[in-house]
Amino acid sequence: MYVNLYPHKQLQKSVKFVGLLGMFLTAGGVYALIRELLLSDSLRVGWAISGLVILLAGFACFVIGSNRHIIREAYFSMSPECIKYRLALLAREQVIFWKDVEALEISAHAVIYNLTSGRNIKMRLGHIQHDEVALHVSRSIHLAALEKGIVINGVQTAKHNSVA
Repeated sequence: MYVNLYPHKQLQKSVKFVGLLGMFLTAGGVYALIRELLLSDSLRVGWAISGLVILLAGFACFVIGSNRHIIREAYFSMSPECIKYRLALLAREQVIFWKDVEALEISAHAVIYNLTSGRNIKMRLGHIQHDEVALHVSRSIHLAALEKGIVINGVQTAKHNSVA
């Protein structure tokens, strides 16, 4: 199962918006620095530092908006071997193998994977933009865990053998 969490059109709109925001902030920062350093009679250090911060924030937004490699696709993918997901555009990809999952805690807001190594990985469903998609992802994980006999919310489930 593969679910694209951020449609291509929406991704392009967001990238364009971040790029334009970066250009706007960069121009504002440059103007503020020129005004404080060259046009003003007295140097106000706080204002000059603020102009520099705005300039740097604008430059960072411009770089993010113009570089397509920084912003990656947000998705959820589940196979019989593992779960892979990236819920935010700038986030890191998570890979969880089913054989490493000892138990699951599923709520309306998050899915917590309790791994056999003792580590917990929390997948926040609030990072998924559409509530229907978040519910679909949560229920799909729940059904797959039932099929694999994984403990869900403290309740042991029987492992089902699929007929193929």
